Amino acid sequence: MIFLEQVSSDLVVACWLKAELSSRRFRPRIEKVLKQLHLPLRAIEKPILTSRRESLRRHKALSLYRKDTWGILPLETEWWRAAITPQEFRRLRVINYPTWTLLSRDTGRLSAAAAVVARATVPAKAKGRWALEARMVITRVLQIRERVKIAEMQTQLILMGRPGGKTWTILEGNKRATALYIRCFLTQREPFLQATQVLVGLTAQPCSCLRGA
Repeated sequence: MIFLEQVSSDLVVACWLKAELSSRRFRPRIEKVLKQLHLPLRAIEKPILTSRRESLRRHKALSLYRKDTWGILPLETEWWRAAITPQEFRRLRVINYPTWTLLSRDTGRLSAAAAVVARATVPAKAKGRWALEARMVITRVLQIRERVKIAEMQTQLILMGRPGGKTWTILEGNKRATALYIRCFLTQREPFLQATQVLVGLTAQPCSCLRGA
């Protein structure tokens, strides 16, 4: 991984919100917190990063509807814009969350999750709520695979890892990355762009979202 420049958490929050605004699952939640905070939709679609007041409200919005991820990240996380190679992309880990653990067959590997999703079969271990969530994820990933342009799939995934580490976990963009893996590596329909840009958080503190080596 090549680290290009350090960036502010304000930029990361803005990119995260904009990415999930197109999500069927998260858009209603985003619109709800925007209303609570009296923040216009424009602040997500066309964020003004120089506005401190607007940035603070975006931080609050993301913390409110994403308590399970953004809300638990260490405050001293250092954020960077970086570039990853196709080989590094193939070694990415999916977020440490039950649905993705099931889809990756307990490995946490993006490659394993992509293979399961491509078969469109919910793992036998998935029961109740997790089986339902796994089915929803599979359906959405396969829709993205067919309907979204390759360049949009590669738009700034948000990753996290340890300083000096070699293992990177996807925080935002797990479905997009899975669809991308299927398109570029399993079916080889299109080539993976070289040195794809990502946003990466670095922390030495404990974080339940992260996968191990």
